[in-house]
Amino acid sequence: MDVWMGKLSNQFTKRAFVAALVAGASLAGSAMGAAAVAPAAAGTMTPAQVQAELQSLQAQVATLKAKEQKTNDSVENAAQVKAIVQEVLNNSKSQSQYMDHQLQAGYDGGFFIRTPNKAFTLTINGYLQFRYSYAGAEGHAPNTNYNTSGFNFRRARLILSGNVFKNFIYCISGDFQTGISNATVGNNNAFAILDTWAGYKFSPVVIVRAGSMLVPFTHVEYFSSGTEFPDFAVAEAPFDPVRSDAVDLEGQIVPHTFNYELQMNNGSTSQDNGNVGPGGHFGNRPAVYGRVNFAQGGHISDFNDSPDIEWHKHLAWLIGAAAGYESQNPFASFTPGSTTAPAGIGTLNGNLTRFTVDGHAKYRGFAFNSALYAQNIDAAPGTSLVGTGHSSLFETGYYLEAGYFLVPHKWEIAGRYGELMYNRTSQHQYEATGGVNYYIFGENAKIQAAVTYVQDAQYTNSNLGTTAGSNDWIGQIQFQFKF
Repeated sequence: MDVWMGKLSNQFTKRAFVAALVAGASLAGSAMGAAAVAPAAAGTMTPAQVQAELQSLQAQVATLKAKEQKTNDSVENAAQVKAIVQEVLNNSKSQSQYMDHQLQAGYDGGFFIRTPNKAFTLTINGYLQFRYSYAGAEGHAPNTNYNTSGFNFRRARLILSGNVFKNFIYCISGDFQTGISNATVGNNNAFAILDTWAGYKFSPVVIVRAGSMLVPFTHVEYFSSGTEFPDFAVAEAPFDPVRSDAVDLEGQIVPHTFNYELQMNNGSTSQDNGNVGPGGHFGNRPAVYGRVNFAQGGHISDFNDSPDIEWHKHLAWLIGAAAGYESQNPFASFTPGSTTAPAGIGTLNGNLTRFTVDGHAKYRGFAFNSALYAQNIDAAPGTSLVGTGHSSLFETGYYLEAGYFLVPHKWEIAGRYGELMYNRTSQHQYEATGGVNYYIFGENAKIQAAVTYVQDAQYTNSNLGTTAGSNDWIGQIQFQFKF
């Protein structure tokens, strides 16, 4: 009995499965629009009909499997291609750190090449100042009047700077001009190394440098390519140590607002360039200098040039102060900053102590710049100043200048007045300058014209056009190109 019931159940199951297949094939055939054998009622199907229905279903299932396999193959192939492309890109990125994909280049305050993380940078800057100068000297003694004129390069500089391994910093710069007022191309021109140093930036507060660099004293040296006039004030030059071979410590105590710089060096103008001190490269005049700057209403960097070409909408100002001391120099020299001794004064080579304070302001096209200087210089040991009977000389000087843009960012007028005084002589130098400037493309391209009158010039300086012991009329027209 159990065997018979099992067979009956098995037959019933087979018939139910066949009926389900027939029904499914009928639905699939209707949906696909294919010609299929019309199923008969499950209970009236003959074996031949069932066989035909099964064959039709098998054919449709095979078609569906083929389509599914093709889709799976396409997806797998796409995934493989994507993986290969990604592998190639990753390999290219890791192997091309010195190619364009990794290096960046362009212009941002100078032409630059750098890595994306700025761990390695090289910035290229340069500028030239080409001028025509006229200097007429009216001497106090009869038959000493004369004049000079001609074209020359005041500055022609190339500057390379940047950093390596992120915190190691460097600067290499030089000048192709001779500093001779009547020099022409091919006539005594020479290349002089200027700011050339290397250092390490421990933090924005502590930066150490060593090499040839500007001495942190006069503020004007920091904007030699951004002045109101073709050249500095005549009263400033005797107090300017320019640059020297040195070890330097600097940093920003308050970012953009308060900074400092301390320096030990060889003394005034005693570095490896065309403006060497009396002892040449080794000036044998150990010195210490220090300077601080404090700015409000703007950044300290806003005063890297003297005019308000940016047209500050709010008052910005800066106050700076500096001091320096230079020890005994056994080489006879003249007043620091001048190329000949002040009129009536002999050689000076003793200890030097100097101070300065300067103020600057900018507001809506108006700019004001000023500085006060003082220094004491000893005569040679065991000697006295010629005609004075004293063993030291105390000098003071100052200048006041202002500029205003009649046409914002383009046309500017400027004026300056200054004095230079010696306490051991009766000589007193006055100067007055007026000028007009046209900014073609900011400080990058500009034309400047100025006329200066100096009464009782105290020293001779070919760049400024002064002659010791005379009244001087100086005219200058200068073109500046900078990048």
